[in-house]
Amino acid sequence: MNELIRSNLLRRAWNIAGGVSIRIKVLGIVISVIIVLGVTVIYQIRDVLTTRLIDSLETQGVALAGSLADQVSNDVGLRLANSLVTVLQQEQAHYSSNSHNTRVAFLYIANDAGDVLAASGSAPAHHPETDAPEPIIAHDNTTIYFDGTVLEFVRPIRNTGWNLHVGLLSESISQTATDVTLRLLVVMLIMIAVGFAAAIFLTWILTRPVLDLVAATDAVAQGDFSRRVPRWADDEIGELATAFNGMTEALETAAQERAERDRLREQYISGVIVAQENERKRIARELHDSTGQSLTALLVGLQDLKQAQANGDGSGRIDRLRDVVSHVLDDVRGIAWRLRPSVLDDLGLPSALERLADQYQRQQNVTVDLVMRGLPPRLPPTLETAIYRIVQEGLTNIARYAQAQTVSVVIAQRDDTIRIIIEDDGVGFDPKQVAQSSKSLGLQGIRERAGLFGGTLEIDSTPGGGTSLFIAIPFQAEAQEELQTP
Repeated sequence: MNELIRSNLLRRAWNIAGGVSIRIKVLGIVISVIIVLGVTVIYQIRDVLTTRLIDSLETQGVALAGSLADQVSNDVGLRLANSLVTVLQQEQAHYSSNSHNTRVAFLYIANDAGDVLAASGSAPAHHPETDAPEPIIAHDNTTIYFDGTVLEFVRPIRNTGWNLHVGLLSESISQTATDVTLRLLVVMLIMIAVGFAAAIFLTWILTRPVLDLVAATDAVAQGDFSRRVPRWADDEIGELATAFNGMTEALETAAQERAERDRLREQYISGVIVAQENERKRIARELHDSTGQSLTALLVGLQDLKQAQANGDGSGRIDRLRDVVSHVLDDVRGIAWRLRPSVLDDLGLPSALERLADQYQRQQNVTVDLVMRGLPPRLPPTLETAIYRIVQEGLTNIARYAQAQTVSVVIAQRDDTIRIIIEDDGVGFDPKQVAQSSKSLGLQGIRERAGLFGGTLEIDSTPGGGTSLFIAIPFQAEAQEELQTP
């Protein structure tokens, strides 16, 4: 139960401390430390000072009692009471003057039975010889008693049987200790004021950059990645400001890159849609102009064949119809090949690329050097299609813009990476300028296809210096094993 109460109290105290600002925390800590240290130091100084003053007063009292006891010993022996009273009064007045740092409360001479021979001042109601408490100290043949206000020194007068009693007031000690305490309290209040000002300045130094960081963080949360914070000093907060600025710079760069990728993706998607529509128009046109006309001719030929059979002359017409059908089949196969080459599914990527290169050389009158090294017999179908389309897109771009005479295509696998290099000796271009134009759609398509497999595209080109495309696509051996597993 006590442990639960202690835990709840600690949790509540922690919540209270955590609910205030850093400035209040620092001010509270500084002022609390000053007060605790000040009170502790004042108490220690007061205690030490009081002890030293009492020791000094004891030393003075012992010396005074010894001196007076020797001085009045002859008069005590003769029982000269009047003379003794005069001497005691004179000595009390002398040692209570401003020239001495003492106040004598009383001086009197008494025996062990309590009989008083002579006295000066207000003697105490009790007599140490009969009813005083235990002495606090005794040395040099002098016994000292203390009742909280007066230090009483009892010194035997030699060869008389009488004792000299000297009472010294301790109020000067209390007054001195009080004066010193008040001065120390004033010093502590000054230190609290100085500490308060220093704590305010310290919290300003500490919280100003933190508040700047908070404001900048809010701005970044709203999407303003251009916000920066000043580096106030070369300390931990300065390191934090530098790290924050580095983070915002990275976020700003990432946001710009993301915006650029989104722009290129939208441009690419728009280009793909346009290309799809153009492809549909082309296929429709080919079907209408070539295949449609051939099929119409086939229908007319069949009608003529029917009439020719009725007349007994159909052999020549059958041959012409066979040629028409063969032409239609070639057109359909050409359309199907352009949509997706069947050899890619039947024989794999190497055969499809070789056929693509041969067809490209015939159509574009460009020399194509195709090299493939280290490739497995088959790759995953999606990867084969992506590589084929990348090479096809690269060759299409060369045919459209490069004006090249020679093209080199190298595909090789090494270190779990398939690398594709497409080079030409054409007119080249400035990659930064082309990235902002519609001519970059083909390159963006290559980058998008490679990115689907975690790949990258690097472009090396200068105007008049040809172009090189470097595509790297990660390919783990596990993918090949999975493909080969029945």
